[in-house]
Amino acid sequence: MLSQQELSDRAEIQDLIVAEASAMDRRDWVRWQECFTPDAAIDYSENDGAVGSPAEVGAWLASVLERFHSYQHLSSNAEIELDGDQARVRTMQYIAVKMEASDGERVVFSGIWFRDEVLRTASSWRITKRHEELAWRHNFPGDFTPPVAD
Repeated sequence: MLSQQELSDRAEIQDLIVAEASAMDRRDWVRWQECFTPDAAIDYSENDGAVGSPAEVGAWLASVLERFHSYQHLSSNAEIELDGDQARVRTMQYIAVKMEASDGERVVFSGIWFRDEVLRTASSWRITKRHEELAWRHNFPGDFTPPVAD
């Protein structure tokens, strides 16, 4: 049976994952960065994305996501392995994006897995390491070119 602390930790970690996705959907890059420790290592390279710190990847995301009318990130299936003040988390994310394509406007979809390491800080849980794993893409135009990561 989980202890009250473990239940609380799991709820707070799930809230962190949702807060990160919601901040991205709102284009609130300050809030998005607050979900990470300043020295966190982020790797979105499997999905043709940036690798770097929250500041670096956040700037890249802000630039890239301006290309799209709107998008939604749905986070679910959180697998959380607690280890004191640290945890490993694997979360599924389903992403719908409304975009302009050479053949007109379309909605595209992708599925990813986040493999995160999180840490309890003095104020809250934060992501210290994130690896994005592309599971699939659907309805992307044939001439779609992923954004270039600097």
